[in-house]
Amino acid sequence: MAPIQFYIAIAIPTLAVLAGILVNVTQFGTLSARMTHLEAKFDTRFDMLLSKVVEIDNRLTRLE
Repeated sequence: MAPIQFYIAIAIPTLAVLAGILVNVTQFGTLSARMTHLEAKFDTRFDMLLSKVVEIDNRLTRLE
């Protein structure tokens, strides 16, 4: 086998693996951003629900 064939046989799989790692890192960053957004949305809705429960508790306290 000629040296150029050896280098090509090593370079192509190496480049494929590096490209795969780059794609995975990009997808992980996107997923992380989406999870952060979802967490913020959940916190907002939970705070709104908690304020409604406190409001109902205050109304019931006044009725007693």
